[in-house]
Amino acid sequence: MKKSADAAKGIAIRIKDFMKERKVFRYDSDSPFSYVAAMFQDKGVAAVTPSSKYLVSRVIRALEPVHARVVVEYGPAEGVMTRRILDRMPKDGRLIAVELNEQFAQALSRSVRDERLIVLHGDASRVEAILAEQGVGEADAIISGIPFSFFSPEERRSLVAKTRTALRHGGRFIAYQCTTHLIPVLKQHFHKVHTELELRNLPPHFVFTAVK
Repeated sequence: MKKSADAAKGIAIRIKDFMKERKVFRYDSDSPFSYVAAMFQDKGVAAVTPSSKYLVSRVIRALEPVHARVVVEYGPAEGVMTRRILDRMPKDGRLIAVELNEQFAQALSRSVRDERLIVLHGDASRVEAILAEQGVGEADAIISGIPFSFFSPEERRSLVAKTRTALRHGGRFIAYQCTTHLIPVLKQHFHKVHTELELRNLPPHFVFTAVK
């Protein structure tokens, strides 16, 4: 019995030493463990992997009919979605990426060099103030990957209300989430809400498109 316990303890120590040596839980944007490390360091990070190409394509399809010139992205992380949004924007467009995790914000600033992109380390709840600071009245579209399921019901309602105010008439709020927490709140604030499910992502995600 003691031998088994000692063996298990030895394996645990070796695993810990391996992770420490490989810096598994130290954030490094070039590491395949970058999202896992960020999640361990920041309880507000929900994803363990970047969004799949299938989820990204579904979100971009929801964005395309808007012909968006001014887009705000909540929670861009390392920019998988950001890059595709930029691919679809006009040359005079502006993408304001608001990231609460400082390490993600720094990594995105370093990795994506595009004069249309403004990366801000900050809170999405300041969206109205952020647009004013950038000299923009309203956004054509707002895309969100932040986990609304982590918020209290009041925080959820507040951010959705602010998001609606920040959009122009006819603008779209596109949120990709792994839960359905947002549906009733979106229906309270937007006159049209469309829901899709993308299974080819880890974990599967819903894509909500709400039109102002």
